[in-house]
Amino acid sequence: MSRGVLLHLSGPLQSWGGPKGGRVRGTHSVPTRSGVTGMLAAVLGRPRGADIGDLEELVHLVRVDRPGKRVRDFHTVGGGLPKERTVVTAGGGRRGDALLFDSWYLADAAFTVALTGPDVTIARVADALRCPHFPPYLGRRSCPPATPVLIADGVGVEELLLRMPLHRPRPEALWGQEAQPVQVVYVAERAPVAEPGRPATRQVPDVGLVGRSWTSRSVWESSRLHPAEQCAGYGTEFVAALTEWRRAIA
Repeated sequence: MSRGVLLHLSGPLQSWGGPKGGRVRGTHSVPTRSGVTGMLAAVLGRPRGADIGDLEELVHLVRVDRPGKRVRDFHTVGGGLPKERTVVTAGGGRRGDALLFDSWYLADAAFTVALTGPDVTIARVADALRCPHFPPYLGRRSCPPATPVLIADGVGVEELLLRMPLHRPRPEALWGQEAQPVQVVYVAERAPVAEPGRPATRQVPDVGLVGRSWTSRSVWESSRLHPAEQCAGYGTEFVAALTEWRRAIA
């Protein structure tokens, strides 16, 4: 059984973008492998351009506790300023007009992520999440987490992913449904070990190449039913349930 870490990613806003450029800066619907890898590199204190080959070996399993809602933020940069104070161009000059952007975010989303891989890498990641060099953020620096990120580390985190309280409203707020469908996304270089011949659900443009170009990676998606009593609500209600659960598995 592989060693791993169990993470929880929730906050007012998240943004898991892929290819950048142009006026529209989008977000994927779940935390991307590149985005989570960047967060881990930050807590490890690795500068931009550092080797992250060890982090690329990790297998990601993402549980969608709450998908959130896509929201748009309209940005302007450099408007209303004299040219000598506007945005600097790549050539060292100054733009004569304002930059306009549409940035997309996930509002009120929550995800639980199991990362598995080599023991040495997992130990480094767990230590860094307990005492980060740079603070973790949810895709962008303007998106801090609202709950603890590191939930558990050790063996069997895939099983803990299925048992951990769900960060979503309790059943009475969901019209009395007895079982809750929960999306799970598997991100790795090959199909899940339990389903070696299963084709990928879709391709996600999430692999950065030299020169700010991108290629795609495969993801495998499924849906599982969780007991209604696993829903632990919002805010302090969820944190209290999570604290009690962590004590129970310790």
